[in-house]
Amino acid sequence: MEYGIVGFVLNLISLIHGSFAIMISVIIIGIIIYHQYHNRLRREEKITLILSANIYFYMNIYVAVLVSGNIYTLLGDIYEKNFDSSWCAFRGYLVPVSCCALLLAFAIQAFFRLCRIVYANGRWVQFFWFYVIAIPVQLVGALIVLCPLLIWHDVIYLPNEYYCFTAFTKTRGIIWTLLMGYALPLLLLSLIYLRITIFIRQQPHNQTLMVKQRQQRDLAAIQRIFINVGLLVVLGIPGVTLIIMCFITGIEHPLSYRITWVGPEIAMAILSIQMVFMTPQLKNLIIRRRRRQNHVTTLNGSVPMRAIATN
Repeated sequence: MEYGIVGFVLNLISLIHGSFAIMISVIIIGIIIYHQYHNRLRREEKITLILSANIYFYMNIYVAVLVSGNIYTLLGDIYEKNFDSSWCAFRGYLVPVSCCALLLAFAIQAFFRLCRIVYANGRWVQFFWFYVIAIPVQLVGALIVLCPLLIWHDVIYLPNEYYCFTAFTKTRGIIWTLLMGYALPLLLLSLIYLRITIFIRQQPHNQTLMVKQRQQRDLAAIQRIFINVGLLVVLGIPGVTLIIMCFITGIEHPLSYRITWVGPEIAMAILSIQMVFMTPQLKNLIIRRRRRQNHVTTLNGSVPMRAIATN
């Protein structure tokens, strides 16, 4: 009974944070799309905003899949129904796929900074449409590298959780998920950061001030990306710890999955807000929109007062 109440509360916490992250993500994506089509933006601003929208898009998919699992768990705890189906298995497969695509979205954002610093003469990697095309490509890549989970039938129904996922006891499936879905994108990010750092350190000291400032801005952007991804990694530590304990003991803790998903969904809720303040172009966009709305409200409110004064 004790585990039942704690498990219910953990699932409810995950559901609340996940729902909040979805709401914020949808709002931010809507604002970005509106400004992409209604305002004249510089190429760099357009690319930065589309890459931010890319992250929010896959964040939305990832959290939506997790929230659907939370809902099934909530209904299962209350009504004790069986929700096993072929769609259940595919939904369980989408969890690591969407997480991998999200981390790859961060890697593409870092790649854009890499091209601006190291490969500034490569014109084709500076085109807006290059990064638009990269958005579906990263999803296809994630689907391909994680398809062995379906081939091996390692995504199974978890009767105590009322949804499908790769069981922690499925050693082959879990190791493949961790390596391909999490470690590979993080490795790409680390290599990009290392390449940029080495390149900047090798540059002569007689560079123009403008070039130095641009490189420092791009390096700061890469560091912000690492902070965002670091948040996901840190809040995912409890889940990884439980997986390691399961490997060692061969026994799953009754709350393993519910503890595992609390971290990522809280991280998504924080990240949905944090990205606004850590992406200058996005922050300026939101603040500019809010100031404009306040300005319009002030003007509308001052018109009747002026009319009364005139009369």
